[in-house]
Amino acid sequence: MRQDCPECQRLWREYAAATTTHISLENKLRQLAPGSDAAEALERDVAAATTVRQAARQAIQRHESADHGDSEVAELGS
Repeated sequence: MRQDCPECQRLWREYAAATTTHISLENKLRQLAPGSDAAEALERDVAAATTVRQAARQAIQRHESADHGDSEVAELGS
């Protein structure tokens, strides 16, 4: 992340928020009985949060590559 780039800062904030949401939902899911109605609904929410997190990570990678010329962007944790 470039500290002087507002777009980097925005994208990293989005990624952090998506990661926090994803982890929170996974933790809630672990506390539910498998196969329960609540668990099934939460599994859908976790899947959606996973998609949002992956999209945020890809947006960072695209931005760093396109706008900062970083041809080898470090792989972010999932």
